[in-house]
Amino acid sequence: MDELGISGGHLISQIINFVLLMVILRLVLYEPVLKMLDQRKERIAQSMKDAERASAAAQEAEQEKAKILEGARREAQEIRAQATRDAEKAAQEVRSRAEADAQEIRIKAQSDAEKQAGIALADANKQIADLAILATEKVLGRELSNKSEQERFVAEFLAQQNGGA
Repeated sequence: MDELGISGGHLISQIINFVLLMVILRLVLYEPVLKMLDQRKERIAQSMKDAERASAAAQEAEQEKAKILEGARREAQEIRAQATRDAEKAAQEVRSRAEADAQEIRIKAQSDAEKQAGIALADANKQIADLAILATEKVLGRELSNKSEQERFVAEFLAQQNGGA
């Protein structure tokens, strides 16, 4: 080996240095780097799992939101329908009250008209009675002093007028 320019002691020291360097590098650099790479790989895997969970949670939240919105829409439609029914019921009650009030007014007006007709008829009867008494006095040519006689003549006259009409 000397012929090649390699000395045995020097070669052995180089081999020992190389082995020591390999052991030191392995302990100081290779294993910590591998450990760091494994930890990073685990963190990445954990982050992927967390991202999948977050995505699933977001999807679930979206579905829950859709359910809530659908429920709110249904409830709004029910409220709208109930409001429509209540408005129709209130309108019907108002119409019923208005019809009842109108009927009451018609009945009162008819009653008032009958009263007025009765008053007018009584007034007309009084005038007719006065005229009958006056006519009787003229026919007889004298004034009737007896009250019962006057009433009898008026009653007969009115009976004839009402019977003839």
